[in-house]
Amino acid sequence: MGVPTQRFKVNDLALWGRLVKSWATHLDYVSQDYGDQPPRSNWVNTTWGDTTPPEPKTITDVDAQGVPKNWCLPPMTAVSIPRADHTTVTLQGAVALTVAEFAAAVNSGNVTITMPAQYKNVIIVQGGTDTIVFRLPPKDVAQGSEDDLLNGVSYNIPTFYNDLYAGQMPTTMPQCQNPQDPGKGAVMELHANRIGEYTLNSCS
Repeated sequence: MGVPTQRFKVNDLALWGRLVKSWATHLDYVSQDYGDQPPRSNWVNTTWGDTTPPEPKTITDVDAQGVPKNWCLPPMTAVSIPRADHTTVTLQGAVALTVAEFAAAVNSGNVTITMPAQYKNVIIVQGGTDTIVFRLPPKDVAQGSEDDLLNGVSYNIPTFYNDLYAGQMPTTMPQCQNPQDPGKGAVMELHANRIGEYTLNSCS
């Protein structure tokens, strides 16, 4: 009997998304109700021509004394990445944390995580307006996921999709029990679609 590949998981995608948006923007999505978001008084995409701001005031990620809130990341550092032509491209920011440091920040943002034991460190990067960052999955995780699917493990779609589609999401996903199963092609197509979605979602 095989053991499915362990993955990083969060208990609530919406809370996780609020925390990630806070990290990305240095604004406080964590403590603001959805009706009070985005927590800023300016438009970024000014082509819409709106005059009324999204919210009356901007709520940042520091407290009244200027101290970063507990869920904040340490300051990021710009990183130069070498190109094949020996020039460099500067990544806007990156920060490295231990798993314990990462978990402390995440827990302070009201998010519960499950971290596979194999991981010891976490690196968080942010691209700029002129550089798009494509994040590739680890080879062993991508291939381990394939192995799981080829041995009968169900692929679970996040439950919020079902909420968005008023309960009309399919209740069953393609499955196969072994590499000779006629359903193998449909399972591999599902996996390719999800890997493609993952790559797009992690860069935009």
